[in-house]
Amino acid sequence: MIFSVVALAVIGLGNSNISTGDGSTPRPQTTIRYPIRFDDAPAVRAPQPRPTVSYPIRWER
Repeated sequence: MIFSVVALAVIGLGNSNISTGDGSTPRPQTTIRYPIRFDDAPAVRAPQPRPTVSYPIRWER
């Protein structure tokens, strides 16, 4: 019985009709602009990759 009450409450709240008065449903506005750029950040170059071994690896032929 508790499960049915919770299910009915979820269905009832999920189907509520919220509008702005002109018949349209309000939608969240985006606050992000892509691509993301950090203009105030100092320009730091990424380190270049280096080999992890200093000897040649021999493979079987």
